[in-house]
Parts: sequence; C-alpha cells; structure tokens
Amino acid sequence: MRIKKISALVAIALSTSLVAGCDFYDEPPGDGGTDPGQPPVETPDVADVVASSSAELLSAIDTAEAGTVIGLNIDGSFENVGTIVINKAITLITSDADGAIDDPVENEQAILSGAVCIDIPTEAAEILRGGEQARISNLAFENIVMDSCGLGESTSNSIINIGKVGKDKTAVILDNLSFDGTGFEESTSDSAAWVYSRGLVNISDSVFTNKSTDAQSMIYLNCGSSASRGGSYANDLGSIMAGNIFALAEINANDATKAATIGVPSNLGQENKNCAATFTGNTFEKFGFLISETSDQSTALYDVFGDTTESDNTLTDGDTDPGVPPEAPDVVTTVAELHAAIDAASSGTVISLDVAGDFADAGTLIINQAITLQSTDSEGVVTETEQAIFSGAVCIDIPTEAAEILRNGNQAKISNIGFENIVMNDCGSGESTSTSIINIGKVGKDKTAVALENLTFDGSGFEESTGESDAWVYSRGLVDISDSEFVNKSADAQNIVYLNCGSSASRGGSNSDPRGSIISGSTFGLGADNTSGMTIAATIGVPSNLGQEDKNCGAEFTDNTFDKFSALISENNDIGTALYDVFGDTTETNNTVTGGGTDPEPTYPENVDEVNAAIQAATAGSTITLGASFEYSTGVITIDRAITLTGQTGAAISGSACIDVVDGAAGAQITNITFNNDAIAKCGATDDAKEAVINIQKVGEDGMPIILDNLSFDASNITEQDQIENKGAWIRSYGFINLTGSEFLSQSRNLQNDMVKLTCSSSKGRMGTLVDGNSFSIIGDGNKETAAVKIGDSSGGVIKNADNENTCAVTVSNNSFTDYTLEAVNDVGEGVRDAAIFARLPAESTNVFTGNTHN
Repeated sequence: MRIKKISALVAIALSTSLVAGCDFYDEPPGDGGTDPGQPPVETPDVADVVASSSAELLSAIDTAEAGTVIGLNIDGSFENVGTIVINKAITLITSDADGAIDDPVENEQAILSGAVCIDIPTEAAEILRGGEQARISNLAFENIVMDSCGLGESTSNSIINIGKVGKDKTAVILDNLSFDGTGFEESTSDSAAWVYSRGLVNISDSVFTNKSTDAQSMIYLNCGSSASRGGSYANDLGSIMAGNIFALAEINANDATKAATIGVPSNLGQENKNCAATFTGNTFEKFGFLISETSDQSTALYDVFGDTTESDNTLTDGDTDPGVPPEAPDVVTTVAELHAAIDAASSGTVISLDVAGDFADAGTLIINQAITLQSTDSEGVVTETEQAIFSGAVCIDIPTEAAEILRNGNQAKISNIGFENIVMNDCGSGESTSTSIINIGKVGKDKTAVALENLTFDGSGFEESTGESDAWVYSRGLVDISDSEFVNKSADAQNIVYLNCGSSASRGGSNSDPRGSIISGSTFGLGADNTSGMTIAATIGVPSNLGQEDKNCGAEFTDNTFDKFSALISENNDIGTALYDVFGDTTETNNTVTGGGTDPEPTYPENVDEVNAAIQAATAGSTITLGASFEYSTGVITIDRAITLTGQTGAAISGSACIDVVDGAAGAQITNITFNNDAIAKCGATDDAKEAVINIQKVGEDGMPIILDNLSFDASNITEQDQIENKGAWIRSYGFINLTGSEFLSQSRNLQNDMVKLTCSSSKGRMGTLVDGNSFSIIGDGNKETAAVKIGDSSGGVIKNADNENTCAVTVSNNSFTDYTLEAVNDVGEGVRDAAIFARLPAESTNVFTGNTHN
C-alpha cells in the first residue's frame, strides 16, 4: 500500500528542517544521515531482510547493521516475541513475503501480540545520534500483555520503551502504528503507558484506540534527561506528536487516564525536567478537553510543566484547540448556589464563596472531586481580611469513596473559610461517619493529602458533643492543616483534631513508605483553662488500636501554638496535654505552649550509638537532630532509611566519626551539621565501605536523591597525609545526590584529599547528581593531585576516557571556587595540581558545568 502523507502541520512544527507536504516514505525531507533530527533516509521499495516468525525477527535484528530495513511479513506470526531490543539505527516495517514495502494489502499490517515489548535502551545513546535513527513503522499491536520493558533505571511498564536516547536532536521515529487496546492486559500504575520515553521521540500518523479508562497513559514522556530535548537543555524543541488519533474505549470518567502525560509530576519545580513537546494535528476522542497543567478528569494532555506547544488538535465534537478546562463558576452567595456548584464541578474547579454571602445551615457538603472551596469578594478576588462564614448545621464530608479520584496529586482543598455557631452532628456515611465539622474518609493515596488552610474555627458558640472521638476535624485519611485557627474550644468537649490512622490512606497509601499528616503554623486555643482532662488539641491514633501493626499515624506538628495547655505531648491522655500521641511516633518541632509554659526543651541523642538507635526506631520521613552540646567523634552513623539527620545550631561531627548512607535510604537528607574531623577513616561495615566523612553507597531512585544541604566542612584540623586513610574524601558518593548550600573550608594543596569525590561506576551514580550553590576554598602550598569536586576515576592524573566517566551526568552549577590553580580540567598535569573541578569536560561527556565562579 502507499503510506499516507504526513500533514503539512508537521512541517510547521519542524519548520527549521522539514519541507511541508513531502511524502513521508517516498521523498523524505532533508538528508537523515547528515542533518540530525530528520526522519530516516528514504525507505526502499524492498526490505533488506524479511522475517515471518518471532525467531526470524529476533535473528534479523541481532545480525542487522546500521541502516538495515527489516520487513515483518504481513502473513507472519509474531505472538509472544518477548523483548525486542533495538540498539542500532535500523527500521522495522510491514512488508509482504518478498519484502515489498509499497504494495501490501490495503489497511493491513503485520501484527505483534501477546507478551511483547520493543526496547530502545539508554545504552544505545551513542549509536542513535548524528542522524542515525531507529524507526518502527506500519505495525499493529493487538491483545498485548503489558509488563516491565527494558533494564536498569530506564525500565518502564510499556509496549514501546525508549531510554535516554536523542543526542544531536536525533529522535526515535514511530509512524503509522496501530494500537488496539480492546484485548490489552495493562497495568494501572501511575507511569504505565503504551509508549514510554525518557528520550526524544517523534510519533506521527498513528492510531491509539480503545484505551481502557481503568488504566493510565497512552504516551508518557519522562523528561528527566537532556536526551528528551535532543541532548541539550538549551534546545527548546522536544518530542513531536503529529497527525495521530488517540481514542478511549468509552467516555473518560477517570482523571488518571490520559492520551499523554507530559513530564513527571514529582519533578515539577525542578530545573531541566520539562519536555517542550509539540502536539500538532492530532485527534482526541472521548476526552472532555484538550490540555491542562493538572491531572484533571477527562483531560487528554496532562502538561505537567506547562510548556507544551499545541496547534490544530481536534476533539471529537469537531472543535479545534478547545483549550483549557472550563473557567471556575461565578462566585456563589447562597447555600443553594454552593450545592449546585459542587454538584456541577469537575476536577480542578475552584468554587469561590462570597464573603458577604449567607451560608447558614448548609447541611452536608460532599467533596468527592479534586476541587477547592475558598472565600473571595464578589469579584472572585481572595481577601486576607474577610472570610465566608459557615454556621448552624453544616459539615463538609470528603468520603472514602473518593479515594481513587483524590490521588496522584489530585487534591481537595478547603481554604480561607470561617466556622461560627456550629451545631455539630454526625457527618459522613457508613464506616467513615464521625461527629465532626470536617470529616475525611480513607483518602490519601500517592501521598495526596486533603488540604485545609487558613481556616478559622471559633468554638465560643458551638453546640458540640463530648464523645471520645468527636472532633472539629476528624480524619481517617491524609490531611495537611496549615495556618489555621482553632480557638475557644470548650474544656468540657473532646478533640479539636482527631487522626484515626487505621487505614494506610492516613500514611499516604503506603505502609512500607509512609507519609503521615502534617499540621503546621496553626493555633489551637481553649476557651478556659483545661481542668476536665478530656480536652485535647489532637488525638493522634486510636487508643484501642495501640499495639496493632500499621495503625500508627507518623504525623508531624511544626510551628504550632497551643494556648491554655500545660504540656505539649504525651503518650497518655494526661490532663492539660495538647497532643495525645497514642503510638508515640509523632514528630514535633518548634511548637509553643502558652498559658502553661513553652514547648519543653527537646532531648537529643548524646553520642553516635544513640543516633543509630534513634535511626533504627524511626520511620521514613522522621527527623533526628544532633545536639550542640554533645560530642559525636567516634563511630559510624548508618542511615538505611529516608530520614532527615539534622543538627541543632552548633552541632558538629568531629574526630574520626562519619556517616554511611546505605541501601534503603533513597530520599534521605543530611542538613545543618558542621564537620571538623581530624581524621578520615573507612566508613561503614559493608563491602562498599569507603574512606570518607560522608560515604554515599549505591543509593538513589528516580526523584529521590540523597539531599546534602547547609553543611559545613572545615579541613583545617587535618594537616598530615597519615590522618587520611587511603586518600579518603570528605564526601564520597557512588549514588545519586543533591549537594547544595554548603561550604568547604581550608582544603590543603599539600594533601591528596578531594572534598567531593563522585564515582560513576554504578548506575546510581549516573542518575543526574547535582552540586549547586556551594563554596570551596583551598590554602597553603603544595603540588598534590587534589580537587574540590572530582567526577569519575583517574589514572596518572587524567580522568579516564571510558563509558562510565563519559556518562556521569553530573551538574556542577552556581558554585564559588576560591584560590584553586586549575578551574575545570580532565588532566591535572604536572607542577601545581589542584583543581576546582577535575572531571571529563561537558564537551566530551554528559556532565554540565554552568554558572560557577573562580576567584
């Protein structure tokens, strides 16, 4: 058959290099071999080799050379092929048994089915560049059993998995493909997709149909690497999708199902993680609207970073460029208008309550979408001085039934509203009922909390019951409360906040990687001194659940004020205590008790053994603080979970003590500590123990580096080489770290001793380590080989020209280097040999050096 022509719109999107209206196969625009970023060179009339079975196809790929065109016989059988690895510049395309490409039967394609995936791995990045492209063309995918595809850090649950390839603007080409999801067995995980790409991909004239609304994206663009922008962060043109059809099997009622997720939601706010993708001339069926920067229900394109270019795209109603979700409804002024607005709302809607409106006796308001209720003036402008007021019989219920909607960043929020003269009663339904004003069911998956912010509760006129679990805010899920006031609580009633943590939803949907509720910057005040012994600012956990597994809260209370309480926190329901911490796992910092004294002086671990004991007792997300008056001078602090190790002002690690960060600690943080060691010894008890003050082993996951921030390293106590075992470094990392805002003082030219040594032999060390905003200084005379930041291994004073060293992907940015002889070099030469940065240079590697100053 004659393959259909690509739309001239693609030529517009690629205007720097394409010619509008060219036939996509027969007359490709440009010369793909010399003009990087172009489609492959002209497709011949006959394939170089024809495969009629899975075995023949895998054999043909194995023996193919660059430029080979492999025809898949339209009458062949390609069921359960397994993983097809494309690591060279070849083309897979439908042909007949004789290899003819132009004239197969109309509307027929070779079909891949069952357990199959096509993997274009990151390891092919140096081959698939400079115009040397991989192409998959004119094939069909039916009755697919999706599973993990690829290896290492570039694995995904997908049918086509594309690693970090795309240098020199050389995209993987997918064109004229057909995906029929009717018989697919596919995952519902957040990033599962029919096509998953960490690199540069151009998809054109393809059909993605019958996508289940119980699953996730058709396309997922993970743009954490510069490969997704053609190998350069400076390039503002990423992947291009043109002339395709994206169709659901039914009307989309699930905000997780997308035609494309463009960017990784957890990367939002991070530099150089955006996609700069282009969508042109595509059709989207059974979606409500085209594009949004949030995961709104019925949105085709989830544009995480808001930098996608789209033009001439069509929804099935025939409108072009339908744009963003509908605007928020007008400001509501009555209870009836409020109920109507909530009933009509979709995910992302903001409902504004007029501060002059009447919201007495509003009854039960059910929030089962990711919407916001907030106070504004009559023009919809948020005011800091006035609030809309709920009074009388009213409760706000966020039910358990909304758990699948309120996840993956889709958050319900109640903001800037007051509650006065409330008549409390049962709120909610079924097992999630409570006597409360705000009732939150078992919602909170993917660590998506219900947000309550800038609320005001004045209990002076409340009619409330005295039940043990009654509360103004009752939550079985994950809730974040911030900058709110709970005042004039009756000392004859019970809780202001009650956290019932019987469900994993209260821990962010995970018992293995928990994240509890966070209450911060709020005021909790009684109307009179607490003499009854029953009134609590917060009950944290259900007393009858004590001793049971996975019933604890792991909550955090930070920067709150508790008025008319005599003590802050207790594991018993003591008279006058603000926080009843049933399971004893609450983290609290900088809270103040007024009218009954201030927050008691915290206790700190007094030595390294006690620090390790505290870590072993901690859960992920906990903070352990070193005290300024204690000595931590011998032994190894072992971090094996995602905790924060920080220091009271003045806290220091000295002597030969060190920190060893081991498997399980991805996402851990080390902050606000001074290191003034007089010895650097082997740190750790595993095979990966190394000589360092901070030793980062092969640790780190996507989006979860080890955070090192606001640290101070003073090398002035080390004056002799024998104080440094085996030329150890102050920080040595085989993993994925972010080192920011720290200072490194008094490095010596007369000692072979790097301040920061990054080793890239592990894939964890090549995940995109960042060294940003730090200061380094060197003193004295000498000619030892030494560096402020060393990246990779060296031999004879030269960084090795090897794959590991060339793909370290370390960014060194915005640092200041004072008095270093050499700036950024890969060879320290002879004579004075101290360097600010000793590494493979950006021009010859994936390292990035930018914004650094050398004084």
